[in-house]
Amino acid sequence: DSLLKELQDLETEHPQLITVDSPTQRVGSDPLNSFKQIKHRMPLLSLANAMNKEEIIAFYEKIETRLNNNSNIEYICEPKIDGVAVELVYENGIFAYGSTRGNGEIGEDITNNLRTIKTIPLKLLNDYEMPTLLEIRGEVFINHKDFSYMNQTRLKNNIQPFANPRNSAAGSLRQLDSMVTAQRPLKIFCYAPGVINGIKLISQEQFLSVLPKWGLPVNPLVEKCYSLKDIISYYDKIESLRNRLEYDIDGIVIKVNSFNNQKILGERSKSPRWAIAGKLKPQQITSVINNIEISVGRTGAITPVAKVEPVYLGGVTISNITLHNQDEINKKNICIG
Repeated sequence: DSLLKELQDLETEHPQLITVDSPTQRVGSDPLNSFKQIKHRMPLLSLANAMNKEEIIAFYEKIETRLNNNSNIEYICEPKIDGVAVELVYENGIFAYGSTRGNGEIGEDITNNLRTIKTIPLKLLNDYEMPTLLEIRGEVFINHKDFSYMNQTRLKNNIQPFANPRNSAAGSLRQLDSMVTAQRPLKIFCYAPGVINGIKLISQEQFLSVLPKWGLPVNPLVEKCYSLKDIISYYDKIESLRNRLEYDIDGIVIKVNSFNNQKILGERSKSPRWAIAGKLKPQQITSVINNIEISVGRTGAITPVAKVEPVYLGGVTISNITLHNQDEINKKNICIG
């Protein structure tokens, strides 16, 4: 903080020396009227889902078959962050612009808001060869501790608390005033390349190892797997760690490591054949119904709502549960207490 204050004082005295990558330039001055659209050079595809271990095994077997049972196939596994997908674009090492995923082809220009995230470098470090163009996909999120502190502050100021970290992160990135976004404790993990010009990378492992050398954050739980046994072991490990992580996840991501093999496997219309999201089991928790109240909707529809002893689940504190209708209450024998 004291260094930043010193820098601000120096820039006030010598405004001609202010650079585009100065930490003081992270927040834009004027709110936008709307977001411009940006067309991605390479589509941001979504991932197909494996809902259980059997579907992970089926994915693995398809990869092995399509690559002619090559015994040297490697996989990169990492936690699937429950956040908001974005793209960062660097030109000659300088952060040029960033966007939301949008529909995968076209996203919204949220450059000003992304600049407020302190872990996104405005200028890449020189610890590795510098690309002329670097596109990086990442996931923006808010961790549990920061989310809790933010909501406590909002409640003290008589402001409605946020429902959950993911919605809060998404809403923060869509603020037309970057001053508002700058108040939100957003973080990012980078995980995939888009178009890269000027250097050649041959694998996901190499890409992830280079990112920190440019100053870009990568999830520390990334692992290389050599077999189906390794992948299932990683899935079980992340499942066991899930409730101890500082951020919300909803699965793991499994990718074929070699970019050449990724190219051979190709893509479907909306998802790559060389990657899949292995979903974790739905989380469950037990609570006590303290009361059942009636909610009357705008159209006059009546819905019973259970008031439960507050419980924390999936990044959200739950105190109200919709019971749908009387038939559902009777069917499940739902009672106060």
